[in-house]
Amino acid sequence: MCIVFLLLGLLISMAGRKLFKVIVFIAGVLLVVSLVLLIFYTTFLKSNTASWVGWVVLAGSVLLGLLIGCLFVKIIKLGAFVIAAWGGFSLGLLLYEALPLYKIDSQVFFWCFCIGLALVCGVLAICLFDHVLILTTALAGAYLFVAGIGLVAGHFQNPFTIVTERMNGTVVSIDPVFYAYMAGVLVMWVLGAVVQYRHRKQQNDVGHDPYNRLK
Repeated sequence: MCIVFLLLGLLISMAGRKLFKVIVFIAGVLLVVSLVLLIFYTTFLKSNTASWVGWVVLAGSVLLGLLIGCLFVKIIKLGAFVIAAWGGFSLGLLLYEALPLYKIDSQVFFWCFCIGLALVCGVLAICLFDHVLILTTALAGAYLFVAGIGLVAGHFQNPFTIVTERMNGTVVSIDPVFYAYMAGVLVMWVLGAVVQYRHRKQQNDVGHDPYNRLK
């Protein structure tokens, strides 16, 4: 998982716009698979369900994800909405721990805050395609990259775990090392955005920018 997070994070942060179609296709597949498995395992599937049923659900979710991924690639602004929303959700996770909003003892607040930021960024991506796409993919990739480091180095607190602990009445405190991780996310975010803006300028200079019609 560490290697996957590092590679995907680096790719998305540094080339989110340049490899937009590849990334939005992967995001579409992962989004559908995650949602289908979440819905099925919280409703129909139980721990004593036959293993073949789980494999059928997984296979079906992957096939559906491939179709949705292709749809995102075909409808550029829909894909941009999804990718930007992902970046906005990552921003929500970062701010939830940094502000710190985790002291608000409400799981509903956590989801409303993160999903709200995701929707705002998604809508902005439709209106301000280039800038929002670059900034959100740079952030999403940076967060994923640093989270991959945290899987091995430790002390990178999972916001979902924090929410669960708060709901169980556990007193939660943020490890000071987390702020070093946050600084790393911010540095990589800026670096990724700079690299992507340079890619954009190079494509404009040679007249090969595939997104000129969306500006």
